[in-house]
Amino acid sequence: MDALPAGSIDKPRRNQIEIRNWAAEATLRHTLAQREKIIHFLLWSYGASLSAIVLIFYLQGFKTWGFNLDGTLLKWLGGATIGELAGLLTLAVGAVFKHPKA
Repeated sequence: MDALPAGSIDKPRRNQIEIRNWAAEATLRHTLAQREKIIHFLLWSYGASLSAIVLIFYLQGFKTWGFNLDGTLLKWLGGATIGELAGLLTLAVGAVFKHPKA
């Protein structure tokens, strides 16, 4: 079947194509906005978690206001924080550098 010239597409067909293009563009914009919100949240969470653990280690190190935690608790807290941050960073990097499947 030969391709029809561009001017031979009738009005209803052209409207269908325009609606499909509009729907595809709207879906893409929505998807990108959702991804941006998720990445924004994860990076803020990353920063807040990192700030909290640094504050706890600072308070523990200088014994500010009589702050004193058990050494084992600090090790578990540090390990859990590293695991949490690694997970959040993996999600963020995976979402940003996601390759489309062929």
